[in-house]
Amino acid sequence: MRWDAAVRELATNSIQARCQCACSQLVSWVAFLVRGDQERFVVRYLVPLLSMSVFFAWCSPARRVCAEDTLSGMRASIAPDKPQEKRRRKKNDSRKNLWGDDSREDSSFLGGLITAFLFGDDDEDGDEELEYVGFGKTIAGRPDPEKKKGLIGSAICGVLFIPFTAPRWLLNDEGQYANFSDYPFSDDAANMVITPYRKRNRKFMRARYLSEYGDNFGRQQKISTRILLDTRSRIGVDASFDYLREQTGGGEHDQMWLGDVNAVYRFAQSEQVEFRAGVGVAWQADSLGSARGVNFTYGGNVYLSKPHMFDFDLDLGSIGEAGLTRFRTGYSLYLHRLHARLGYEYLRVGAFDTNYMSGGIGIDF
Repeated sequence: MRWDAAVRELATNSIQARCQCACSQLVSWVAFLVRGDQERFVVRYLVPLLSMSVFFAWCSPARRVCAEDTLSGMRASIAPDKPQEKRRRKKNDSRKNLWGDDSREDSSFLGGLITAFLFGDDDEDGDEELEYVGFGKTIAGRPDPEKKKGLIGSAICGVLFIPFTAPRWLLNDEGQYANFSDYPFSDDAANMVITPYRKRNRKFMRARYLSEYGDNFGRQQKISTRILLDTRSRIGVDASFDYLREQTGGGEHDQMWLGDVNAVYRFAQSEQVEFRAGVGVAWQADSLGSARGVNFTYGGNVYLSKPHMFDFDLDLGSIGEAGLTRFRTGYSLYLHRLHARLGYEYLRVGAFDTNYMSGGIGIDF
């Protein structure tokens, strides 16, 4: 009996100790959140949890592979077969257009209405009355020529430029000089020192090189190389080169190269955050041929507490006859000049649509 009582008492004491430990852990978490240390919370908990969530969400569902989500589907979207040309219009053909209807006139009329509604009316032919189907508008009712740009047009322009004006306002960027550190987190500054004048002991230019391997956990893999050149004058070059490989079965594979080269401008900056945007050329090449198009890029880096960095990049453009959409984001851990990166990429080229999880190593010069 004494032995049973001793065992029960020991078990009770163990349960009480565990409950006290759990309560103390809960109290510490509450105190941590109340203290408002968001940066430490993001670095230590949120970023790893988001990375694990993306990984498990990507691996768990069985994703159906479509015929278009292949490199051959991408190749067909970039250079589709030329459609059969429409019949030429005969000299005695009384139709207004080749389609035999008023689709062109309707689209022109609708475009004129939308333009007039957004940006105001403009009577270029000097007539005293602007007549549209169903109503008329005289010169007396026309707006002031100095206010041709309508209110809705101004609102649309303001919304379109928010991605450029908002970061500059939030970072309080007033055109100060950016003095680069030797490499990120090399001193008290995360990436650069913002001053109203240039410092001679700071670098004028910085180069970043990154090489990584990506996989969609299916039949497709890629090897990516990214180069970023940034200068104190805010003008730089952003380039990427991707080798795409796909297993087609029977021990065979398909492959191609995909990349872009952009001239970028760092339009917003601080010691911890930088945003850049630019335009350039996107291209695709393989053994069957090559194609190119226009590319627009928008991205930035957020330097968290040492030695953590978060980056993102959005590309919108075209290659040949296919549209291009690419979104990349990742988390980097710095060790002096070297950094290890874990990232995610969404790539869409025409009918080709896939996701990659990637990992790699980079260096800053």
